[in-house]
Amino acid sequence: MQLYSKNKHHILYDAEQVPQITEQWFVPDWWQKEAQVSEPSGGRGQAFFIHRHNPQSDLVLRHYRRGGLAAKISADYYLFSGLEKSRAWQEFKLTQQLFESGLPVPRPIAAHIQRVGLFYQADLLTERLPDTQPFARYLNDHNELDDQQRQHLWQQVGKTIALFHRAGLNHSDLNANNILVNTLQQVWLIDFDRCQLQPPSPQWQRKNLARLQRSILKLSQKSELPTALWAKLEAAYQS
Repeated sequence: MQLYSKNKHHILYDAEQVPQITEQWFVPDWWQKEAQVSEPSGGRGQAFFIHRHNPQSDLVLRHYRRGGLAAKISADYYLFSGLEKSRAWQEFKLTQQLFESGLPVPRPIAAHIQRVGLFYQADLLTERLPDTQPFARYLNDHNELDDQQRQHLWQQVGKTIALFHRAGLNHSDLNANNILVNTLQQVWLIDFDRCQLQPPSPQWQRKNLARLQRSILKLSQKSELPTALWAKLEAAYQS
């Protein structure tokens, strides 16, 4: 990993993937001259897909934004207490560690922070996983999967979560939008902001699964979990 610093900008990046980088890489408008930029479906301005017009992989550019009540006070400013403690730095390093361990995560490319007085703004750049969709897309009854494919998908999700839990990854926001699936039903986890590696424990592992359950209920707009499918997920998770 290499560090680029200029004025109030600091970038931690993978020099093997990106030999040179500047703060412009974190400005969506800058990419318009050499790439196609789009927002994910339902995006709210915090993430952009960058479709590059060359053989290099596409990218995802995510700007850190607060949620909940904190967003009303400060949408995207965080108190600066050092580069190593910044959210972008921590997520980049954790994602890199997971990637190098062989876990199914996107390759991290660069983390960026811009100092603004006592505060900072931050961005993260990762490779885009090709031909993937959020698991949330497959929660309703009107998707292209038949019953057998649907059961297999939920099993794959359970197996993938188990891989991360055995590795000690406590995912602070395990929801159906942070689980990506490709056309072969391969599964990845994304978005490791505020996540931690810690000794495996049923306590935090159950909390992760409970959060996923709440997400499935909310995104599917149903009053009850699909019991049979959740049982498939849990059985695969335990296997």
